[in-house]
Amino acid sequence: MNLVPWAAAIASLVPLAGCREGGIPASGALTDSVPEAFAPALGRTPRVYYVASTGSDSAAGSLRAPLQTIQRAADLVEPGDTVLVRPGVYPGGARVVSVTRGGTATEWVTFKSEQKWGARLDGRGTSLEAWYFGPRVGYVRVEGFEIRGLREHAFDTYGGGVHNLVIAQNLVHDIGRNCTDTSNGRTGASLGAATQAVTFDGNVWQDIGRLAPGELGCDPKTRYYQNHDHGIYVADANQVTIINNVFYQFARGWAIHRYWSQGGFALGLRIANNTFVGANPYRPGQIILATPTSGLKIENNIFYSPNSAALYFENLPFPEAVVRYNLVYRAALTVGQPRNVSFRKNREGIDPRFIGSSNVRLRAGSPAIDAGAALTYVRHDADGAVRPRGQGYDLGAYER
Repeated sequence: MNLVPWAAAIASLVPLAGCREGGIPASGALTDSVPEAFAPALGRTPRVYYVASTGSDSAAGSLRAPLQTIQRAADLVEPGDTVLVRPGVYPGGARVVSVTRGGTATEWVTFKSEQKWGARLDGRGTSLEAWYFGPRVGYVRVEGFEIRGLREHAFDTYGGGVHNLVIAQNLVHDIGRNCTDTSNGRTGASLGAATQAVTFDGNVWQDIGRLAPGELGCDPKTRYYQNHDHGIYVADANQVTIINNVFYQFARGWAIHRYWSQGGFALGLRIANNTFVGANPYRPGQIILATPTSGLKIENNIFYSPNSAALYFENLPFPEAVVRYNLVYRAALTVGQPRNVSFRKNREGIDPRFIGSSNVRLRAGSPAIDAGAALTYVRHDADGAVRPRGQGYDLGAYER
C-alpha cells in the first residue's frame, strides 16, 4: 500500500533526535528520569562505524572506507559504539540484522540512519524480519530507519531476556503483506520471552498485516486475517513505554496488543501522546488490553475513527491503572468492563481538527492543544520539539 502523504514528508521537516530516551534500569522499574545522553565511561574510546550500500564488509568501516551491511557492523560493535548508516537500500537474508552484541547502562550501542528514513531496510517480501535481538542483549538504540517489506516482523525480541531498548523515529510499513493462514501474528514489533524495559518513541507505523480475501487474489481458509496482526505486540514483556507514535491503517488487528501468558500480572505499560487513525473493520478498539496489567497508564492520546471504541478491555483487573486526558472521535472510549481502572478527563465525540485527512498535525484552534496532562516521562514530541510549547501539553504525537 502507498504511504499517506504526510508520512513521506515528515523526514524532511526535522533532524533526527539525539540520544534522549531510555533511562529504564535493568531492574525493569519505570522511572520518570530520562537521561539526555548516554555518556561513555572512561577507558576505551567509542568508535563510529560507517555503513554504505556501496561499501565492503572487508573494509575498515571508517568514513572513507564504509562497511556494506549493517549486520557486519552489528558483529563488530562494543559498548559505546555508534553505527551510522548512509542512505540506500539494505536487504537481507532471513533477517536483515541480528543484534547479538549490546551496550551497558552508561555505554549504549546506537544504530542510526544518517538521514531520517534515508537508510531503508527492505525485506523485499522474502526476509522474515528486520531487527532481531539475541539472548540478553541490552542497551541498544535503533533510530531513523525506514523498514518495509518483511514477511513477519520489523522488530523481534524473542531472543530471550532482551532489555533496555529504544526504538525511535523509524518509519515501519508494509509488514506481513502476504497471503497466509498461519496463526502466528505479523507485527511491527513483537516483544516477548522476558523482554524488559523497551521504549518506542516517535515512530510511524502503517499498513501492517496479512492480505484479506480478494486482496491480490488471496483466498484464506481461516479468519486469522481479522485480528492476528498488530503494530506493537506486547506479549510476555514488562515495563514498556510507547510515546509520540503515529499508528495508521491497522485493519488486521490492533495498533497495540497487550497479552501475557505467564500467569499473574504483567507489569508496567505506558501509552502516552500517541495518535491512532483508522479502524479494524472486524474488531473494536485500536488498543486491546487482553491480560491483567499492573501500573497501566493511557494518557494524552488521540483516537480517530476506531471501530466502536478506542480501547478494548477484557473483563479483568488492572491494578492502579489510569486512563486520562484522551480524546476520541467517532467512537466511544472503551468497550469491556475492566476492574480497578481510574478514568479521568477523557473526551468523546470531539474532532481533534487535524490539518488534513492525511496530515495528523493539529490545526490552530484544535481542542487537543494545551489539553493534556504534564507527563515527566514525555519531554518532547515526535519531531523532538520540547513539550509543552504553550500553556500545557498538546494531545497526540505532535505539539503545535
